Amino acid sequence: MSIALSEQGPAAPGRLGLLAQAGYGVGQIAGQVFRDVPSLLLMFFMTNVLGIEPALAGAAIFVPKLVWGVGCDLLVGILSDRWKHRFARRRWLLVGALGAPVALILLFHVPDLPVAGRVAYVAGAFSLYMAVFACFSVPYLAIAGELSSDPHQRTVLMAWRLVFTAIGVLVGGALAPYLVQSLGGGQPAYEGMSRFLAVICPLSLVLAYFGSGRARRQAPPASTPQTAHRRLAAREVVATLAAPRFSVLLLANLLQLAGSGMAYASMLYFLTYNMARTDAFQLIGGLVIIACAGIVAAQPAWVALARRIGKKPVYILAAAGYGAAYLGWSMSAGAGTVVAYAFSFVAAIFNSGWTLLGFSMMTDIAGDDQAHAGLYSAAWIAVDKVGFALGGTLLVGLVLSGFGFDAARAVAGQPQTDLALTGVMLAFGVIPALLNVSSALLYWRFGRP
Repeated sequence: MSIALSEQGPAAPGRLGLLAQAGYGVGQIAGQVFRDVPSLLLMFFMTNVLGIEPALAGAAIFVPKLVWGVGCDLLVGILSDRWKHRFARRRWLLVGALGAPVALILLFHVPDLPVAGRVAYVAGAFSLYMAVFACFSVPYLAIAGELSSDPHQRTVLMAWRLVFTAIGVLVGGALAPYLVQSLGGGQPAYEGMSRFLAVICPLSLVLAYFGSGRARRQAPPASTPQTAHRRLAAREVVATLAAPRFSVLLLANLLQLAGSGMAYASMLYFLTYNMARTDAFQLIGGLVIIACAGIVAAQPAWVALARRIGKKPVYILAAAGYGAAYLGWSMSAGAGTVVAYAFSFVAAIFNSGWTLLGFSMMTDIAGDDQAHAGLYSAAWIAVDKVGFALGGTLLVGLVLSGFGFDAARAVAGQPQTDLALTGVMLAFGVIPALLNVSSALLYWRFGRP
């Protein structure tokens, strides 16, 4: 795998050395932790620890993502474009490193308040969390388009990003639940977990700050300092983002992320209730480890396949395959742990495929129009956050509440009704499959890489 991903050798135009690739990729650990921990644990924490009904809990997470997530992403994207000659994009990583510990710790340190007060606190803390996330995630993605002018090299760079995504998934999806379980499972356990992550994330961002500085800028300059500082009119912003090459890819990605978010946020519910596992927090750690193995192992194959047959067909194949894997998994709750491991591995392979190719095609667009690279990155990250939250909080909350999931019974450790289990199955596999197949069809018909 190292040969396929590193492109070692003297730096040719558009090519990056191994240290530059890895130095850039390490920042994704923080990005993935910030993305996954709330998606996997926050809603379960609110329903099963704080006793908040699923629909209300989902709204308390989704609204800050929609308002603060999108607003801060676009603001940071525009500012990083305007200030890039005075304040290099990689310096935003240090801003994120300073804010990340505060945001992580506050999110799970919920004071003892009435239900309405707890909901308001989580919504406020999550708003701060999203602002901090924007400060480093948008410039971090925009940096990728500046590091190379070669489309294939950008795919390689995104593959390295996916390798470190796997490490971030291990931390946020396996280690964090393990810490919660080992610390007792109550609110103090979630607080202890957040303090641990408050050390990991800043370290990742600081390493990426120094690592990305090793790569000399390969892509040709897109503008002079004078044009870079001009203000973007609202009409120009809309026209840039609405261009078919970008907007179709963005919409397809939104559908995929909504499905992926639903599957991810529903996983603990599926393991706990549909599979009747009392060790769900431990089992999810094993599933995540298997998934990470699939992500890392698949990267050389996806890179080679995209180069051989093109990015678009590989993207469509991966999206459809991911949906099929989760549909099969949701229908196999009684099949046992080995089958669950197999589905987790296969789903991760396809997930890494559409994620890799989606990011790669987005960086191609940003690299061809570097005057708006931060804007493209902001829109992409905003859709990533909103889509994942739309599926993983709002839609899951509505489906669970609509099918009668009882938060009071969950806090008391009592089983749910058969109707509620049907809702969990739909949220975990059936609806995500429909969303991903719809995404594949949309991009097959209208997409242009």
